[in-house]
Amino acid sequence: MKQRDSNSAPDRAALDQEARALRSHPDFDRAVRAFCQGMIETHAGRRLANIGLGHTLGWAVAVLIVYLDHVSPEGTTSSQLIELCTNGGLAGPKAVKGAIQTLLSFDLIGQDDHPTDGRATRLRPLPLLLDIQSDNVAARLAALETVQPLPAPAHEWGRQRHVMLAFYGGNVEVFARHRFRLYDGFPEIQAFMDRASGYLLLLELLQNCGPTDGAGVLTAVQPSILAPRVDVSRTHLNKLLAAARDQGWLTLGPRRGEVLLDAGFYQRLQHWIALELVWTWWLVRAA
Repeated sequence: MKQRDSNSAPDRAALDQEARALRSHPDFDRAVRAFCQGMIETHAGRRLANIGLGHTLGWAVAVLIVYLDHVSPEGTTSSQLIELCTNGGLAGPKAVKGAIQTLLSFDLIGQDDHPTDGRATRLRPLPLLLDIQSDNVAARLAALETVQPLPAPAHEWGRQRHVMLAFYGGNVEVFARHRFRLYDGFPEIQAFMDRASGYLLLLELLQNCGPTDGAGVLTAVQPSILAPRVDVSRTHLNKLLAAARDQGWLTLGPRRGEVLLDAGFYQRLQHWIALELVWTWWLVRAA
Protein backbone atom coordinates (compact mmCIF):
# COMPACT_ATOMS: atom_id res chain seq x y z
CA MET A 1 0.00 0.00 0.00
CA LYS A 2 1.24 3.47 -0.81
CA GLN A 3 1.35 6.79 1.00
CA ARG A 4 -0.95 9.61 -0.05
CA ASP A 5 0.26 13.07 -1.06
CA SER A 6 -1.42 15.19 1.61
CA ASN A 7 -1.80 18.22 -0.68
CA SER A 8 -3.57 16.48 -3.53
CA ALA A 9 -7.09 15.15 -3.80
CA PRO A 10 -7.32 11.43 -3.00
CA ASP A 11 -7.22 9.28 -6.12
CA ARG A 12 -10.40 7.21 -5.94
CA ALA A 13 -9.32 4.98 -8.78
CA ALA A 14 -6.07 4.19 -6.98
CA LEU A 15 -7.94 3.56 -3.74
CA ASP A 16 -10.30 1.15 -5.47
CA GLN A 17 -7.40 -0.61 -7.18
CA GLU A 18 -5.57 -1.14 -3.90
CA ALA A 19 -8.77 -2.27 -2.20
CA ARG A 20 -9.37 -4.87 -4.92
CA ALA A 21 -5.80 -6.09 -4.57
CA LEU A 22 -6.15 -6.30 -0.79
CA ARG A 23 -9.23 -8.51 -1.12
CA SER A 24 -7.04 -11.15 -2.76
CA HIS A 25 -4.71 -11.27 0.25
CA PRO A 26 -4.86 -14.70 1.93
CA ASP A 27 -5.55 -13.09 5.31
CA PHE A 28 -8.14 -10.59 4.13
CA ASP A 29 -11.10 -12.44 5.68
CA ARG A 30 -9.26 -12.46 9.00
CA ALA A 31 -8.62 -8.73 8.64
CA VAL A 32 -12.33 -8.11 7.98
CA ARG A 33 -13.35 -9.95 11.13
CA ALA A 34 -10.67 -8.19 13.14
CA PHE A 35 -11.88 -4.82 11.88
CA CYS A 36 -15.51 -5.58 12.70
CA GLN A 37 -14.72 -6.98 16.12
CA GLY A 38 -12.34 -4.14 16.97
CA MET A 39 -14.85 -1.44 16.09
CA ILE A 40 -17.61 -3.14 18.05
CA GLU A 41 -15.40 -3.70 21.10
CA THR A 42 -14.30 -0.07 21.03
CA HIS A 43 -17.91 0.95 21.62
CA ALA A 44 -19.23 -2.00 23.64
CA GLY A 45 -20.32 -0.83 27.06
CA ARG A 46 -19.49 2.80 26.32
CA ARG A 47 -22.86 4.48 26.45
CA LEU A 48 -21.31 7.93 26.24
CA ALA A 49 -19.52 7.06 23.04
CA ASN A 50 -22.50 5.43 21.40
CA ILE A 51 -24.87 8.31 22.06
CA GLY A 52 -22.40 11.07 21.29
CA LEU A 53 -20.30 9.47 18.56
CA GLY A 54 -22.40 6.63 17.19
CA HIS A 55 -23.59 8.42 14.05
CA THR A 56 -22.05 10.51 11.29
CA LEU A 57 -22.68 14.03 12.63
CA GLY A 58 -21.60 13.35 16.22
CA TRP A 59 -18.41 11.71 14.97
CA ALA A 60 -17.69 14.58 12.57
CA VAL A 61 -18.21 17.30 15.19
CA ALA A 62 -16.01 15.47 17.70
CA VAL A 63 -13.25 14.99 15.12
CA LEU A 64 -13.36 18.68 14.18
CA ILE A 65 -13.01 19.69 17.83
CA VAL A 66 -9.99 17.42 18.32
CA TYR A 67 -8.38 18.59 15.08
CA LEU A 68 -8.95 22.34 15.60
CA ASP A 69 -7.84 22.12 19.21
CA HIS A 70 -4.56 20.71 17.91
CA VAL A 71 -3.88 22.96 14.90
CA SER A 72 -5.28 26.31 16.08
CA PRO A 73 -3.97 28.25 19.09
CA GLU A 74 -7.50 29.46 19.72
CA GLY A 75 -9.24 26.14 19.14
CA THR A 76 -12.83 26.46 18.01
CA THR A 77 -16.20 27.73 19.22
CA SER A 78 -19.76 26.54 18.75
CA SER A 79 -20.48 29.25 16.19
CA GLN A 80 -17.35 28.38 14.20
CA LEU A 81 -18.27 24.69 14.21
CA ILE A 82 -21.80 25.45 13.08
CA GLU A 83 -20.45 27.55 10.21
CA LEU A 84 -17.95 24.87 9.19
CA CYS A 85 -20.53 22.08 9.22
CA THR A 86 -23.19 24.14 7.48
CA ASN A 87 -20.85 25.38 4.75
CA GLY A 88 -19.49 21.85 4.32
CA GLY A 89 -22.97 20.43 3.84
CA LEU A 90 -22.72 18.13 6.87
CA ALA A 91 -25.81 19.39 8.70
CA GLY A 92 -27.84 22.47 9.54
CA PRO A 93 -27.27 24.75 12.56
CA LYS A 94 -29.90 23.09 14.77
CA ALA A 95 -28.47 19.60 14.27
CA VAL A 96 -24.90 20.78 14.90
CA LYS A 97 -25.97 22.59 18.08
CA GLY A 98 -27.64 19.39 19.23
CA ALA A 99 -24.50 17.34 18.55
CA ILE A 100 -22.36 19.82 20.51
CA GLN A 101 -24.76 19.74 23.45
CA THR A 102 -24.76 15.94 23.46
CA LEU A 103 -20.96 15.82 23.50
CA LEU A 104 -20.92 18.37 26.33
CA SER A 105 -23.57 16.56 28.37
CA PHE A 106 -21.63 13.30 28.32
CA ASP A 107 -18.28 14.91 29.17
CA LEU A 108 -16.72 14.07 25.83
CA ILE A 109 -15.86 17.73 25.32
CA GLY A 110 -15.53 20.69 27.67
CA GLN A 111 -15.63 24.49 27.51
CA ASP A 112 -13.01 27.08 28.52
CA ASP A 113 -12.80 30.84 28.34
CA HIS A 114 -11.86 31.86 24.83
CA PRO A 115 -8.36 33.42 24.74
CA THR A 116 -9.39 36.42 22.59
CA ASP A 117 -13.20 36.57 22.39
CA GLY A 118 -14.86 37.35 25.71
CA ARG A 119 -18.30 36.55 24.27
CA ALA A 120 -17.41 33.00 23.26
CA THR A 121 -16.16 29.79 24.87
CA ARG A 122 -13.53 27.49 23.46
CA LEU A 123 -14.53 23.86 22.96
CA ARG A 124 -11.89 21.27 23.79
CA PRO A 125 -11.72 17.48 23.78
CA LEU A 126 -11.75 15.76 27.17
CA PRO A 127 -9.65 12.67 28.00
CA LEU A 128 -12.56 10.26 27.45
CA LEU A 129 -13.01 11.41 23.85
CA LEU A 130 -9.27 11.20 23.14
CA ASP A 131 -9.14 7.71 24.66
CA ILE A 132 -12.04 6.51 22.51
CA GLN A 133 -10.55 7.96 19.35
CA SER A 134 -7.15 6.41 20.12
CA ASP A 135 -8.83 3.06 20.75
CA ASN A 136 -10.64 3.39 17.43
CA VAL A 137 -7.40 3.96 15.52
CA ALA A 138 -5.65 1.14 17.39
CA ALA A 139 -8.48 -1.23 16.44
CA ARG A 140 -8.19 -0.21 12.79
CA LEU A 141 -4.47 -0.81 12.85
CA ALA A 142 -4.87 -4.16 14.59
CA ALA A 143 -6.98 -5.30 11.63
CA LEU A 144 -4.56 -3.75 9.16
CA GLU A 145 -1.68 -5.51 10.88
CA THR A 146 -2.93 -8.86 9.62
CA VAL A 147 -2.29 -7.81 6.00
CA GLN A 148 0.25 -4.97 6.24
CA PRO A 149 3.48 -4.69 8.30
CA LEU A 150 3.38 -1.69 10.66
CA PRO A 151 6.23 0.37 12.16
CA ALA A 152 5.28 -0.87 15.65
CA PRO A 153 2.68 -3.20 17.21
CA ALA A 154 -0.79 -1.87 16.47
CA HIS A 155 -1.89 -1.71 20.12
CA GLU A 156 1.06 0.59 20.87
CA TRP A 157 1.40 2.59 17.66
CA GLY A 158 -2.32 3.28 17.29
CA ARG A 159 -2.56 4.86 20.74
CA GLN A 160 0.19 7.38 20.10
CA ARG A 161 -1.36 10.81 19.86
CA HIS A 162 0.40 11.78 16.63
CA VAL A 163 -0.90 8.63 14.90
CA MET A 164 -4.46 9.33 16.04
CA LEU A 165 -4.16 12.94 14.82
CA ALA A 166 -2.75 11.78 11.48
CA PHE A 167 -5.85 9.65 10.90
CA TYR A 168 -8.51 12.08 12.06
CA GLY A 169 -6.67 15.19 10.85
CA GLY A 170 -6.20 13.61 7.45
CA ASN A 171 -9.94 13.02 7.16
CA VAL A 172 -10.66 16.64 8.09
CA GLU A 173 -8.09 18.07 5.69
CA VAL A 174 -9.20 16.15 2.61
CA PHE A 175 -12.81 17.07 3.28
CA ALA A 176 -11.95 20.74 3.83
CA ARG A 177 -9.77 20.94 0.71
CA HIS A 178 -11.46 18.53 -1.65
CA ARG A 179 -14.87 17.64 -0.16
CA PHE A 180 -13.68 14.06 -0.08
CA ARG A 181 -15.56 11.53 2.04
CA LEU A 182 -14.67 7.87 1.80
CA TYR A 183 -18.31 6.76 1.81
CA ASP A 184 -19.32 8.90 -1.18
CA GLY A 185 -20.62 6.41 -3.71
CA PHE A 186 -21.70 4.03 -0.92
CA PRO A 187 -25.23 5.18 -0.01
CA GLU A 188 -25.86 1.95 1.89
CA ILE A 189 -22.87 2.60 4.15
CA GLN A 190 -23.96 6.18 4.81
CA ALA A 191 -27.51 5.00 5.53
CA PHE A 192 -26.23 2.87 8.40
CA MET A 193 -23.72 5.48 9.60
CA ASP A 194 -26.39 8.16 9.83
CA ARG A 195 -28.36 6.19 12.42
CA ALA A 196 -27.30 5.71 16.03
CA SER A 197 -25.01 2.66 16.22
CA GLY A 198 -26.04 1.73 12.69
CA TYR A 199 -22.48 1.19 11.53
CA LEU A 200 -21.88 -1.22 14.40
CA LEU A 201 -24.93 -3.21 13.33
CA LEU A 202 -23.56 -3.38 9.80
CA LEU A 203 -20.21 -4.65 11.08
CA GLU A 204 -21.98 -7.18 13.29
CA LEU A 205 -23.75 -8.54 10.23
CA LEU A 206 -20.51 -8.80 8.28
CA GLN A 207 -18.60 -10.33 11.18
CA ASN A 208 -21.12 -13.14 11.52
CA CYS A 209 -21.38 -14.07 7.87
CA GLY A 210 -21.62 -17.77 7.21
CA PRO A 211 -22.20 -19.87 4.11
CA THR A 212 -24.08 -18.78 1.02
CA ASP A 213 -27.41 -20.38 0.14
CA GLY A 214 -27.04 -19.57 -3.57
CA ALA A 215 -29.07 -16.37 -3.43
CA GLY A 216 -27.00 -14.51 -0.88
CA VAL A 217 -24.81 -14.81 2.19
CA LEU A 218 -26.28 -16.00 5.46
CA THR A 219 -25.47 -14.10 8.61
CA ALA A 220 -26.96 -13.81 12.06
CA VAL A 221 -27.50 -10.93 14.40
CA GLN A 222 -29.14 -11.06 17.80
CA PRO A 223 -30.56 -7.63 18.70
CA SER A 224 -31.15 -8.84 22.26
CA ILE A 225 -27.38 -9.26 22.66
CA LEU A 226 -26.07 -6.44 20.48
CA ALA A 227 -28.51 -3.73 21.62
CA PRO A 228 -27.30 -3.46 25.23
CA ARG A 229 -23.67 -3.63 24.12
CA VAL A 230 -24.07 -0.53 21.95
CA ASP A 231 -26.74 1.11 24.12
CA VAL A 232 -29.67 1.23 21.76
CA SER A 233 -32.96 -0.61 21.90
CA ARG A 234 -33.76 -3.85 20.12
CA THR A 235 -36.59 -1.97 18.45
CA HIS A 236 -34.06 0.49 17.02
CA LEU A 237 -31.88 -2.30 15.62
CA ASN A 238 -34.90 -4.10 14.19
CA LYS A 239 -35.96 -0.87 12.46
CA LEU A 240 -32.51 -0.57 10.92
CA LEU A 241 -32.74 -4.12 9.61
CA ALA A 242 -36.23 -3.47 8.25
CA ALA A 243 -35.03 -0.30 6.50
CA ALA A 244 -32.17 -2.24 4.91
CA ARG A 245 -34.64 -4.94 3.83
CA ASP A 246 -36.85 -2.31 2.23
CA GLN A 247 -33.84 -1.08 0.22
CA GLY A 248 -33.25 -4.59 -1.08
CA TRP A 249 -29.90 -5.02 0.67
CA LEU A 250 -30.93 -8.02 2.75
CA THR A 251 -33.73 -10.43 3.55
CA LEU A 252 -34.95 -11.20 7.06
CA GLY A 253 -35.26 -14.94 7.53
CA PRO A 254 -38.13 -16.78 9.22
CA ARG A 255 -35.94 -17.67 12.17
CA ARG A 256 -35.20 -14.96 14.69
CA GLY A 257 -31.92 -13.20 14.02
CA GLU A 258 -31.31 -14.83 10.63
CA VAL A 259 -30.44 -12.44 7.84
CA LEU A 260 -29.63 -13.14 4.21
CA LEU A 261 -27.37 -10.48 2.72
CA ASP A 262 -27.90 -9.78 -0.95
CA ALA A 263 -24.85 -11.14 -2.81
CA GLY A 264 -24.09 -7.76 -4.38
CA PHE A 265 -24.48 -6.00 -1.03
CA TYR A 266 -22.11 -8.49 0.59
CA GLN A 267 -19.49 -7.90 -2.10
CA ARG A 268 -19.78 -4.14 -1.60
CA LEU A 269 -19.34 -4.57 2.16
CA GLN A 270 -16.20 -6.58 1.53
CA HIS A 271 -14.90 -3.85 -0.77
CA TRP A 272 -15.85 -1.19 1.78
CA ILE A 273 -13.75 -2.80 4.53
CA ALA A 274 -10.84 -3.08 2.10
CA LEU A 275 -11.24 0.65 1.40
CA GLU A 276 -11.32 1.40 5.14
CA LEU A 277 -8.04 -0.46 5.62
CA VAL A 278 -6.32 1.07 2.59
CA TRP A 279 -7.48 4.58 3.54
CA THR A 280 -6.30 4.16 7.12
CA TRP A 281 -2.85 3.18 5.89
CA TRP A 282 -2.71 6.10 3.42
CA LEU A 283 -3.36 8.50 6.30
CA VAL A 284 -1.14 7.11 9.06
CA ARG A 285 1.84 5.71 7.21
CA ALA A 286 3.90 8.89 7.55
CA ALA A 287 2.95 9.45 11.21
